[in-house]
Order: sequence, then structure tokens, then C-alpha cells
Amino acid sequence: MNYFAYANLMDINCIHGVAPSAKALSIACLRDYELTFGKTTDGTYNGARLAPSKGAETWGVHYELSESDMAAMDKNAGTDQGHWAHKSVVLHMPDGQVVNSTTYDIPNPSGPSGAPAHYIEPLLKGARANNLPPAYIEKLERLLKGA
Repeated sequence: MNYFAYANLMDINCIHGVAPSAKALSIACLRDYELTFGKTTDGTYNGARLAPSKGAETWGVHYELSESDMAAMDKNAGTDQGHWAHKSVVLHMPDGQVVNSTTYDIPNPSGPSGAPAHYIEPLLKGARANNLPPAYIEKLERLLKGA
């Protein structure tokens, strides 16, 4: 199964904590979406989300993982409680290839939020370790600076 990580799960150690089968295939770009942070519908949690934004780019890591690991990630993300939901996305690879994948987003967020403290280190670590574009890493650093 394909999965696109654009926040803390870009860090291989972080994703392996929930999905040991996850194998990074490539970095990828999701066009026309901006990485933001929001609160779940019930306000219980806050985390990364994708806000539609014409011309924006959200970079991340395209993984392959087992169905059972995706089920474990779903449980961890609280999909059964509506905290996060699967989102089908079209990714653009550095080599020009276009790939369909799945990611998570907060459905019907209850409001904006800052980045959760436990997201910051793995998000930046994953971005750097996977060699996301330097300008995008700088953008992440600015975004997370006040978090």
C-alpha cells in the first residue's frame, strides 16, 4: 500500500514505531496544498493537515507499507473516532512520475492550531534525512519556529 507522509512520519524511526514494514520509495510533492496544523473535529487533538492552496507545494516521503501496518496506523490516528481520515492524493516525483497515494488529513477541523511539540523534531529530522528541497526545509523551519 502507498502512503504519503508530510509531517512527523517523514522520520523513518517515527513511522517504524507504528508501521515497521514502511519502506521509503522517494520524496514527493503534493501540489496545491499547504501544510498547516489544526484541531480535530472534537478538539481533542491537534496535528498536521493539508489546506487547499492554489500553487502551493507540500513535500514529503512516499512510502510503501503492508495493509496490516496501514490498519495499525489507522488505529493510532483515531480514524474510527474521526480524528484523522484517509485522503487520496496525486504525488509528483522528482523524476516527473505521477503516482496515486493515500495520506491522512483532519476532516472538518474545529480550528487552527500550532504544531504539536512532539511533531517538530521528527518533522524536521525527516525532511533533512530525506533531502527535501532546501527551500522547502527553510519554509518548514520558519513555520515551526514559533511552535
